Amino acid sequence: MKRFLKENLAFKALALFLALFVWYLSKESGEPIQMSFFAPVVFKNVPESFQVTSQPNQVNIVASTRNRETFNPLEIQAVLDLSKAKSGQSPYQITEKDILSPVEVEISRIQPSQVNLNIEELIEVDFPIEPRFQGKPKKGFLLESIEMQPSTIRIQGSKSEVEPIKRIMTSQIDLNGLDKSLDLIVQLDLPRGNLQIKNSDVEYYTARINIKSLPIKKRFDNVPVYLRNAFYVSVINPHVFNVFVEGPAEVLNNLGPSEIYGVIDLSGTEPGSFQVKPQTVVPDEITVLQQWPTVSLWVKPELLEKE
Repeated sequence: MKRFLKENLAFKALALFLALFVWYLSKESGEPIQMSFFAPVVFKNVPESFQVTSQPNQVNIVASTRNRETFNPLEIQAVLDLSKAKSGQSPYQITEKDILSPVEVEISRIQPSQVNLNIEELIEVDFPIEPRFQGKPKKGFLLESIEMQPSTIRIQGSKSEVEPIKRIMTSQIDLNGLDKSLDLIVQLDLPRGNLQIKNSDVEYYTARINIKSLPIKKRFDNVPVYLRNAFYVSVINPHVFNVFVEGPAEVLNNLGPSEIYGVIDLSGTEPGSFQVKPQTVVPDEITVLQQWPTVSLWVKPELLEKE
């Protein structure tokens, strides 16, 4: 037995060394493992004037690696170079050189190995912004208008996505109970798709909601009448008249004596007797519906003394 152990000692030592070396390599690098997984398809060098509008989300890859501890399928991508892409639908091959991996892998299968991509021209279009609203203002008030600032929005996208768009609507604006005008920051309801807003200088979109009170009607009695541009001595009777008007409640209810009166212009009027309808002077927001009575005017053949 001892003789057997002593014979071929060098050979046995070499065998032991080789076994230990193989064990060491196996420990460090591990045995190759094979995995089947899905990897996303991504693109590089896409021309600025183009956009990929139809594409496969992922491909199935079968690969093996010895880096079992650091290998992560989630880090694998299929990267297609589109630097020479043209508008339209074209097939693109996916080969092993297109697979991007942080660790060394050996690719045995890519399925599908060819994908069809639809590449479209990018366009930019300005669209009007229209407010979407619900509800009613407080009783006695009405919505006069809603003005958007800015009134348009520039959108970039593929022709197939941009051309069907006619307008961009805002999120819902609630008018319930409003009794005065206000500015409201609103969101925009953008169509779904791969669209980009190109108004880079716009921080937010504002809806100017213009609310006005419903018009009311009111009678004013004993409104004074004044003579203007008189050349002769003139007398009127009566010196007052009555007016029936319509306008905003907040204006009519706060109308002062100096804001409503009658005027008779005597420019070019010769002596004589006349029945005259005074010109009623009121603020611009007020409409004169009726006035009475007419005024009797007597222009005497006597020059008016200048002061």
